[in-house]
Amino acid sequence: MSIAEHLSGITIFETVENDELERLASFCKLKKFTKDEVVFHKGDQGTDMYAIISGAFRVVLIDGNGDEIILSIVKPGNIVGELSMIDGLGRTGTLVADEPSEMILIPRKAFNELLHKNFSVALYLLETLSERLRKADELIESLAFLNVKERIVKFFLDSVDAGQVPQNGYYPVKKYTHQELSNMIGASRESVTKCLKILTLEGVIKVKDDCLMVKEATVLY
Repeated sequence: MSIAEHLSGITIFETVENDELERLASFCKLKKFTKDEVVFHKGDQGTDMYAIISGAFRVVLIDGNGDEIILSIVKPGNIVGELSMIDGLGRTGTLVADEPSEMILIPRKAFNELLHKNFSVALYLLETLSERLRKADELIESLAFLNVKERIVKFFLDSVDAGQVPQNGYYPVKKYTHQELSNMIGASRESVTKCLKILTLEGVIKVKDDCLMVKEATVLY
């Protein structure tokens, strides 16, 4: 599959004409990453944006001990790195491949050329930035006002796909290790382990095969 064909599957480019995509693709590069390989570090200068075409990447903050707080997971069809592309300043987080993954590097100059011609691309970019700002606000609010048990439940419920139907009052969600979950919600692994046991005893979560089941929000709140 050509780079232009890959780009046509990225949400932000869905309404872009083929000839415009072909021109954009002529400036782009396909890049592959192994699991846990770093794409860029927080603070790195960069003006390129990336479009995810396979696998998944995590955006993290890393403290002095090497511990991570996961800000978001970026999946195929989405973009990442757009903030530094717009303002030319340092990256706001470290981007790491969560599994063997592929992405397309999109240079700022080539993207801006397309942006000036296509309002739908500009609108999607604004919507993406607004969504990320809202999620950042929610993370701050969660850290400030929710205890670890509440953060765990909120994280699982937020990960449920839109339109997904509960099964006997429960939603299936991805099963994470206790360390991964602690990185996601900004808590210690020990606290997460303790709270998961309590939530299991309370029937809020259940383990089923290779996934977890979390009780639907209407029952919890």
